[in-house]
Amino acid sequence: MRLFDFFDKQADLRPEAPAVICEDRITTYRDLQEDSRRIAQAMDATGLAPGAKVASWIANGPSFFSVQLGIHRTPLVWMPLNPRAVASECAANMKAFGAEWLFVDRQFGAHIEFLRQQVPSLKGIVVVNGKVSGHQTLDKFCGPFPAESRDVDIGPLDTVTLISTGGSTGRPKGVMRASANWMTLIANYRLKLFAGTQPVNLVVTPLSHVAGEVAHAVFAEGGVNIVLPKPTPDLILESIERHRITSLFVPPTLLYMMLARHVPGKHDFGSLRHLMYGAAPISIEKLREAWSVFGPVMTQLYGLMEATSTVSIMGPEEHADALHSGRFGSIGRGSPLVMIDVQNDDGQPVPPGDKGEVVCRGPNLCTGYQSNTQATEAAFRNGWFHTGDIGFKDEQGYVHLVDRSKDIIISGGFNVYPGEVEQVLWTHPAIQDCAVIGIPDEKWGEAVTAVVELKPGASVAERELIALCKDQLGSIRTPKSVAIWDALPRSNVGKVLKKDIREHYWNAARRLI
Repeated sequence: MRLFDFFDKQADLRPEAPAVICEDRITTYRDLQEDSRRIAQAMDATGLAPGAKVASWIANGPSFFSVQLGIHRTPLVWMPLNPRAVASECAANMKAFGAEWLFVDRQFGAHIEFLRQQVPSLKGIVVVNGKVSGHQTLDKFCGPFPAESRDVDIGPLDTVTLISTGGSTGRPKGVMRASANWMTLIANYRLKLFAGTQPVNLVVTPLSHVAGEVAHAVFAEGGVNIVLPKPTPDLILESIERHRITSLFVPPTLLYMMLARHVPGKHDFGSLRHLMYGAAPISIEKLREAWSVFGPVMTQLYGLMEATSTVSIMGPEEHADALHSGRFGSIGRGSPLVMIDVQNDDGQPVPPGDKGEVVCRGPNLCTGYQSNTQATEAAFRNGWFHTGDIGFKDEQGYVHLVDRSKDIIISGGFNVYPGEVEQVLWTHPAIQDCAVIGIPDEKWGEAVTAVVELKPGASVAERELIALCKDQLGSIRTPKSVAIWDALPRSNVGKVLKKDIREHYWNAARRLI
């Protein structure tokens, strides 16, 4: 089945049921189905060739789903952009993969001309959720076209989504997600969590990320997604009670904020069935606190862009079994349709307790990286995807993460690539050299931290460097702190030793992962 087939089965069964509620506005299954069908018809009329990339830079709300489903109803390839990304990042990703069309939210309208200049491959731009002078709106773009059902020849291995990710250098790689990957994702969520229910799911993180994957599993069960456009910890806690929320995904940093704002007895969390967390390392102590506050509902999600968010789902029952053992905090044994293992450098399984690289296989794996054979062959070997995460398995097959082989920083649930931050810091005239790492942080999981070496006689204030990064990179990738060292540690060939810098901070925190 294709992504929109899951949605249409529910839309045909209960067309007037609420699919999305955003700011108390109800959008029904019929509304989303008809809107997406019109978008598909309009996209067909553009004359774009099959496989052309269609980007969407849209804030959380019903229009996100309309555009996503509309593109999926065509032989084109949907390319989601994070609504929290800065314009330069969106432009770089679209340019790297030759995006030919863009659906952009009105709130990003000030950046449209910049995007058009930076991405010469763009042939059309459509403004969603409002008007921007000089550009066609979604209503005008779709106006002449009927909301008719139409079939499209999309095979299970056809690429339907291109997700921009990166290596440890920050260079973008295009993850080619096939139609079968979406089917596997939904099947994993249904088999492990949602089967036979109609979830009431609270959306508080970007739909371009894990929250959007969870949302489609909710649609597949005929549930409703409650979207908070501007979530705060207090509003999330209130909304769980108000809407009788049954499921919710949060990165650890947001979970910590919710715990900090929780007042015993103020809210009723009795409706919750699955409080999903993932996308970053989590404090075991905070996980135990969450278990006591929200009840036996904690659900671990372990995934990667290349393998969806359902590499391993560890449900509440498994958490309960592990509560008083060293297994609490494990990522699980793999989802129903995914195999997960730990291998040595020769690709052989390691004995229980021995460390190795975490690998996975199954129909959840993408078909490779767009136009990057070298990266594809390095990551996909002998049927396994090599995650770059270091871990071990226990006797029952539960996998525990202990380290990462890459320099990627996971802060607040989002990947931060140190090379991109370092490039910005190097533009400052006082900087001679720098290194960006992640250090343990109770709030963010890892806090982006810069260590800089100044040119002789130069000086600079920490706030000046932070402002420089925030202006060019946005808040997610901006260092939370900047330290000035007399000299960075280097190897005998002059390479900056990030390992030594990292140990300086991580040993101080008495934590290694």
